[in-house]
Amino acid sequence: MTSKVAVLAAAFALTMGGSAQGQSNIKPRAVGRAPTALVLSVTEADLAEVVRAEGYTVDEMHPFEEPSVRGKTKDGHLFVLVGTACDKAAVKHCQGIMMQVRYDADDRVTLDGMNSANMKEAALSSWWDKSEKTVGFTRYVVLDDGVTWMNIRQNLRVLLAIEGKAMAQVWPD
Repeated sequence: MTSKVAVLAAAFALTMGGSAQGQSNIKPRAVGRAPTALVLSVTEADLAEVVRAEGYTVDEMHPFEEPSVRGKTKDGHLFVLVGTACDKAAVKHCQGIMMQVRYDADDRVTLDGMNSANMKEAALSSWWDKSEKTVGFTRYVVLDDGVTWMNIRQNLRVLLAIEGKAMAQVWPD
């Protein structure tokens, strides 16, 4: 009987705590999603929740076409999350998320610098829109068949952590 109780207690602890693989150093908000929750599509409200779950503020709702959200880090750094592939193939809402940081281009921006950014920081897509005078760094998350809530958050973390390295290729000192 004692071993049966121990097994049940261990099973309960695993169920409550989750596996080591599924845990994160970031605790979910009390009203937020579990880190391992599977996400198949997102709405504009979900994009705002990603921003807030990372401890940032929503600076503007739909700065581009809906669904889109502009977030702001604690130090004032702006980024956007844009829902893509929305309401396609009988899937409601958006099946992709484009995460971007954008800057005004100047006369120091060159194709060589952009190519260098793309080669050295392959986790981002670096782009230059000459006509709009904009340089951007993008991560794209495909939600087809689902990804975890924490994976979406981690993708935003990667964008914000390494876009400065890509910037250094575009605007070397």
